[in-house]
Amino acid sequence: MTATQPPFSSRTTGPHSQIDNKFPTSARIGLVHLLIDLVDSEYISNWAVIARELHRISRLSPVEYNLNSATNLKALQNDAIKSLDNLSWEKCYDFCERLYTHLPSEVGYHDNHEDYIIKTSRGEIQAYIAGEIQRLFLEERLAYEFDEGTVRRRGRKHTTDLITRTQVVLGNPELQSARRHYEKALQFFRNPTNPDYENSIKEAVCAVEAAGKILFPTSKASTLGDLIKWLRYPNNVAVPKAICQTFEGIYAFRSGGEGIGHGGTQGGKATLEVTEYVLALSASQIIYLVDIANASDIDVPF
Repeated sequence: MTATQPPFSSRTTGPHSQIDNKFPTSARIGLVHLLIDLVDSEYISNWAVIARELHRISRLSPVEYNLNSATNLKALQNDAIKSLDNLSWEKCYDFCERLYTHLPSEVGYHDNHEDYIIKTSRGEIQAYIAGEIQRLFLEERLAYEFDEGTVRRRGRKHTTDLITRTQVVLGNPELQSARRHYEKALQFFRNPTNPDYENSIKEAVCAVEAAGKILFPTSKASTLGDLIKWLRYPNNVAVPKAICQTFEGIYAFRSGGEGIGHGGTQGGKATLEVTEYVLALSASQIIYLVDIANASDIDVPF
């Protein structure tokens, strides 16, 4: 899916005003406008489908609707909007996912020969819904993105770009163990309702460690600390001392940060901001390790 450009109002507000743990009233209103558009375009059959799904998510008793009366149809629309207004913020994101996966229906017609002609496929409708939901999230400066039907924590553009580059690098089969660690770090970070920052940091640093051990087998390192010591020696790769200190920094935080590893209690908390920084830094370090391994005389295992 092509990336949606943030609107002018969002770009000029700045990157540090993301809304977390909330689905504000303005976002709900924007979502209602999208629902009206989808019903009017027949991308969703009718408001009864929407209302039933909202009732299901809210765990309200099912309601039978009369779709043959204009008055009832208007009441049905109002009922759905009221249900959306009363939905908890977490379940609003659940509804966005269900709106993409379960509610669309293809648009078509029967021609003069009674052959059914598809005018707009379900896949095309889902792509349209995904783009509109992502646009809504950007307009509202929500701390989440909508990617292939799933709500994920967004992160800053710089972080997202680095993560994408790292995933390309880690696509090499030889780096499978490092990729598993980094993917777990992203899953912990991106959980929309219960992110686990401590485990996200731990897995991100483990990804750096795993990548380094694979890329530099002659180091015989068993930990990232061992690898850092080996990288310092001029006869090996000779990573500048200041750069080695960045590796030492995240390794120390992984070991001593509160609730992260080795029972650390005084090393600082794993906040959203710290976790995103570690994810970005770990991504940069993995890319750097791959680059210097490929540029050196060391026999890289792939």
